[in-house]
Amino acid sequence: MSMQIASASHTGNLRKRNEDRLFVSSLADGGLLLAVADGMGGAPQGEKAASIAVECLHEMQNLAAPPQQKLKALILKAHDAILRYGRSHSGNDGMGTTMTLCLVHNGVVNWAHVGDSRLYHYHNNKLHLLTTDHRFVESMVRDGDMTIDEAKRHPFRNMLDQSLGCPEINPDYGAMSLDQGDMLLLCTDGLYDEVAFSTIEKILFGESDLQVKVNKLLQSALNCGGKDNITIIVASHA
Repeated sequence: MSMQIASASHTGNLRKRNEDRLFVSSLADGGLLLAVADGMGGAPQGEKAASIAVECLHEMQNLAAPPQQKLKALILKAHDAILRYGRSHSGNDGMGTTMTLCLVHNGVVNWAHVGDSRLYHYHNNKLHLLTTDHRFVESMVRDGDMTIDEAKRHPFRNMLDQSLGCPEINPDYGAMSLDQGDMLLLCTDGLYDEVAFSTIEKILFGESDLQVKVNKLLQSALNCGGKDNITIIVASHA
């Protein structure tokens, strides 16, 4: 079975620069490497951090290692590169980026994740969130110190508790098998903060062409305000 890919990245309606980056690459062993990164720290620092992370994927994409070890090496390489750049260039305090990274090979997806970009799995007409947002309020909700409604209204609701480039990271890792017809959705918060989960699910269900799905997701985010950069990758296990 093969993977079909469609993607888009947009500055949004309010931002002047796009600090998001995406990465799609076919590997020498027949695998597929996908990633989205959302830079933080303000332009140009956020834009640079996301670019550094993606450049590391280019450099190491054909590293020979088991999937989880490879993803760990890739995400730690990107983290270290951002830290080194920040130390050697003044004015880069707070520079960092999210990264959600997938390796698909032989019908299995392995992923690594830091920050609040997301990976979803669409299976049997249902959408499932695979990643956990590394946001300050998410930790408080999990610990029972805040309700979901309080988290949605909290002034620091978008503050991350880890990202590539912060002093310490603890990436999440996972793996699962894919069935024929399954889809993976990688996106930055510019999509899911604007577009309801049910609407995302409906768009993935309703269109046969992958690029049309991506374009409709993007347009929905823009129609809902488009307050942030928006980056989307949809991959279908055909």
